[in-house]
Amino acid sequence: MIKLISWSGTRSGAWVPVVKPWDSNGPLTAAEQRFEELLRQGRADRVPQGAVPPLDVHAVRHSQDREIRGEYLARRLVESLEEPGWRPFSRRSGGQQQVIAVEDAVITGHLDLRATDLPYLLEFVRCRFEHAPDLRQANIAGLVLWHCRFPGIDARNLNTSNDTVLRNCTSIGGIVDLADAQLGGSLLLNDSELRNPGGRAIYGDRLSVSGALLGLRLQATGEIRIPGAKVGGNLTLSGGALRNRGRYALNANGIQIGGSLRCDVDPLTRRPFTVAGLMFLPSAHIFGDLRLRDAVLEPGVKPAQRGESQYDDPTSTLVIDRGDIRGDVQIDQGFRSGGTIRMVSAKVGGDLRMSGAHIDLSWSRSPKASVEQPLRSVHIDGTEILGNLEASRVELHGQVRMIDVRVHGSFQLNKACLHGPRTDVLQASRIVVGSNMDCRETDVVGSIQLQGAQIGANLDLRSAHLTKPAWHRHRMSYKSSLDLRAARIARDLVCAAGSRPFLAEGEVQLRRAEIGRQANFWGCRLGDGTSRNAINAFGLVAQELTLVPETAPQGRIMLRQAQCELLADSASLWAASGGVDVEDFGYDNFTTTIEPTDQAAVRERLGWLRANSGGRYQPGPYDQLARVFRGNGNEEHAVLVLIEKQRRRYQAIAAATRPAFRWPVRLWSMLQLITVSYGYRPLRALIWLVLLTAAGTTWFDHHPLVPINEEDHPVWNPFLYTVDQLVPIINLGHDVMWQAHGNSQWITVVLIASGWILATTVAAGITRALHREL
Repeated sequence: MIKLISWSGTRSGAWVPVVKPWDSNGPLTAAEQRFEELLRQGRADRVPQGAVPPLDVHAVRHSQDREIRGEYLARRLVESLEEPGWRPFSRRSGGQQQVIAVEDAVITGHLDLRATDLPYLLEFVRCRFEHAPDLRQANIAGLVLWHCRFPGIDARNLNTSNDTVLRNCTSIGGIVDLADAQLGGSLLLNDSELRNPGGRAIYGDRLSVSGALLGLRLQATGEIRIPGAKVGGNLTLSGGALRNRGRYALNANGIQIGGSLRCDVDPLTRRPFTVAGLMFLPSAHIFGDLRLRDAVLEPGVKPAQRGESQYDDPTSTLVIDRGDIRGDVQIDQGFRSGGTIRMVSAKVGGDLRMSGAHIDLSWSRSPKASVEQPLRSVHIDGTEILGNLEASRVELHGQVRMIDVRVHGSFQLNKACLHGPRTDVLQASRIVVGSNMDCRETDVVGSIQLQGAQIGANLDLRSAHLTKPAWHRHRMSYKSSLDLRAARIARDLVCAAGSRPFLAEGEVQLRRAEIGRQANFWGCRLGDGTSRNAINAFGLVAQELTLVPETAPQGRIMLRQAQCELLADSASLWAASGGVDVEDFGYDNFTTTIEPTDQAAVRERLGWLRANSGGRYQPGPYDQLARVFRGNGNEEHAVLVLIEKQRRRYQAIAAATRPAFRWPVRLWSMLQLITVSYGYRPLRALIWLVLLTAAGTTWFDHHPLVPINEEDHPVWNPFLYTVDQLVPIINLGHDVMWQAHGNSQWITVVLIASGWILATTVAAGITRALHREL
């Protein structure tokens, strides 16, 4: 039979023990007597300082006078209120909640308060529990444990109307079970240590906290499991350390936080938040910020194994898939992670800040294996960021995958280091950026994939270095260092020199890209000879195209079917090792105007086209250049270009003709060039006619011819005879009146042949002129 020893007063004022029927463990201990004395006095205050030395809850041994039986305490708290005339509790000053305090005690046995309804706040200070307190389905005003030690707490379905405090407490080998608990105030776990290696340190499925959940400097070994929890205020773990390597360190699937999730530096000790394990927060709803500034996250699970999906991230440290964060996500400054940061299909109402972060997955897979299946340092496919994405000075070893991401503000990646040799280190196909995307002075070891990207302002890669492009294992070739196929950039694409030259070892792919203003490749270094193209701008559309590399590109410059209004180029561009493909390349003018008197510049350009053709006849570039000169009113420059075009045309015809017929073609070309410049300078025919007429007149003046019929008494006129022979379409009658002999006969033949040649070339020139006019 259980008994409780209490005390009853006598007339003499002495108190004698009274045996209660539920106590079977002998008389009260010293601690229980002190507790009864407090109850007799109707006081819930602590024992005066110095009356009882503080208890060391971590000591192996303790004095028996510290012991309070859990069964006694439970019955005493529950049934004392029903005793007639018993009024053990009093309110503190100010009308605060009734409090019962137990200090410096060792609670032996089982403290079973299951399904109890206690209208006061329980406070335990420097107490040690031999068994986990049982508070299941209990309804109490509040619970406070300060500097206590216990093997877990069983508080499933606990209901409190005030704060629940576990400060400076230690839980070893047990679970703090708060599943389905309804906590009316805040839950404080500051400076506590919860150790349950390989198990759960906190089990709080569907936990509801009206206020904040504070765990500053919390040390947890084991899983903190709070899926479906609802926290009215902040969830703060600043300065804490969560340890559950290879498993979930924090499982908060579907958590709802009315404030911010703060896992940053403790403001008191300046100690950062650290995790060895996985922070698992998919479908989390956070109405404030997610703060992981200066946090250190160690890998969550073992490296990827055979058979896993290519979309899995087996080495993750933070998972917030489908999360909804109304404020900022701060994983910046001194943030460190050895695993993937995964936020697939999430929504961020503010900024995503990663500046200064360091994420390194190089430890988990060899460089060769990473080429086949790269591990991701950041995976945020389909995420929408309503603010900016700030990642300046970030250092990432592993792929950054952000396909279909939408950033309403700007994307800052200045002075960053992205390391993923021979892989797509930045995979951002179809990304949408509302403002600028800046990657100035960034070192990229690998390829940047921006196919179908939409940039609202500038894409600035000034002074960026793009090295070791990805390897395409199916094509057995290298991918582009920068892939902007079908991208749309509202203003400028800047791949120019700044503090250092822009460098791209692989191809710069601009196929079918649209650039609203300028594509700037000034002072750049393009290609290393491993790719066929240094720039592939097939079908590019831009207002201004600046192609002025610092050195000759190693590879081909593909400008086929590209279009721009202004073009700036240089000799170094046309010296590209693979040539410049300008077939169907259209441009309206040059950035630097060529003066009408500057024929040297025209000849220089013709030399570029001649050297670039490789012996092939390409009329398009000459026609385009002539249109530009003609549009500027430089007709003479246009004629010079078209003459060169015809000269190249006849060279191509001669090269394609049988050897026996090549010399007539070349002779005909030379005659047209000398006489009327292929018809583009018909005034030359008049000059030749004048010269030949003067020469013929002079010759025949000194060598008169003999008339064929002297009876007609013809009058000799050397001038008319020369004109009659030289101009085939005019017959003055002198050619049939005189007979030439000797040298005069050959002079006549030369005049007739010259006349026909001049007439033919003039006719061809007039035909070309009429064709140009039409």
